[in-house]
Amino acid sequence: MESRASNALSRELGDALRRARRRSTVRFTDLAEELGWSEARISKVERGLRGTSPLDIARYVGHLRSDQATYDHIMELAEERNTGHLVRPHKIAMPDSLRALLLHEQTAQVIWSYQLVTIPGLLQTVDYAAALIGSPDSEHGVAERMARQRIFDRPRPPEGRFFILEPALHNVVGGPQVMYEQMLQLLFRGGVRLVTLARQLPASLIAAFTFMTFTEHSPVSYVESGPVSLFSDEVETTIQFERACNDLDRVALSEEQSRSVFAEWADRFDRLREEQRGSGGPAVA
Repeated sequence: MESRASNALSRELGDALRRARRRSTVRFTDLAEELGWSEARISKVERGLRGTSPLDIARYVGHLRSDQATYDHIMELAEERNTGHLVRPHKIAMPDSLRALLLHEQTAQVIWSYQLVTIPGLLQTVDYAAALIGSPDSEHGVAERMARQRIFDRPRPPEGRFFILEPALHNVVGGPQVMYEQMLQLLFRGGVRLVTLARQLPASLIAAFTFMTFTEHSPVSYVESGPVSLFSDEVETTIQFERACNDLDRVALSEEQSRSVFAEWADRFDRLREEQRGSGGPAVA
């Protein structure tokens, strides 16, 4: 099969193959020889740039002598039909381990994130994430979420454009102390803008979403809904999310205006936590 433009499914499959190869003891050159492939072909398959039959994928994994779970997972991806939409299950509020999410966040040029009632996961403090996830999964879930945030520590990080709907500030996650620290995080982080309820929202902004753009392939949208997440790179879907991003840019407060609001909320939560300490009990925002 000839080289082609990659899609979200082919990239997820390629990522799974690459990770399986790196976990094995089989050298890259030896794998190419055993398969009768060029090293360039293996590289393209692992980058999602070349179509390959399920039979060839089975041969690939077989030469790696991967375990049964790895083989089953890869073959499930190889046999999945590309529709431009990927549905991936996960625990509620815990999409952080999804490879489809991680590999796209790690290679994105720009990440647009819009949230309605919570702070975006890539901006959450440790305590906010722990309170949101809840026990018994909080320790592992928080570690995965904080690991995701390390994409901004790279020499060439993606540009983050974060938009938060006003009700997220009223949603007191973990109490005043946690919210105070979270407001400080927003206050000193660039690229964060508030969408207020002072004006009617366009229909494109009634649901949360993430939209990622890339230098080497087409954009990918991501929508989380309870215990499943949907990833899309279908053309018409992409056009609609591009319009939604334009709407966000139009209706949101500026970064400077947003920082002023975050500062006001930080002061409010600071007073509430002091009241809580003075009374010896919980305070309500």
